[in-house]
Amino acid sequence: MTNSRVTGSTDKVHRRLVTYQCILGFNMFLHLVIGLGCIFLPYFVSSSLGLPPPVPKGWIMGWGATLILVTALYIPGLRDPLGTRYPNWCGVGGRIWMATVWFVIGGGLLAFAVFDASFAAILACLYYRLVSLADR
Repeated sequence: MTNSRVTGSTDKVHRRLVTYQCILGFNMFLHLVIGLGCIFLPYFVSSSLGLPPPVPKGWIMGWGATLILVTALYIPGLRDPLGTRYPNWCGVGGRIWMATVWFVIGGGLLAFAVFDASFAAILACLYYRLVSLADR
């Protein structure tokens, strides 16, 4: 009886782990697409968000490159969420911070605020559920 309970718990942890990794991976993919768009299509990105033209265009290209760099720092947390916890909790905090910044700035950046706030809430919930079950 104990064996089936442990197996059931292990299956549940595995399902939560895969779900978390899929959602985080999807978010990271979107960050990559946005970052590449900022680097290679800065005018398209700014006009799509209702922002003024990026003059000089270097600031939006630099922001896109920074977004890609920061996203790459999440890779250890994506590969091993239970063994490498810091990037995951730091990532949730970073998304909350950036959502706050985008909300304060406003304008065309409200889309980024909603994006980051939504993913912060989803990832925090999924990660908490994963870690709390795995630590039992």
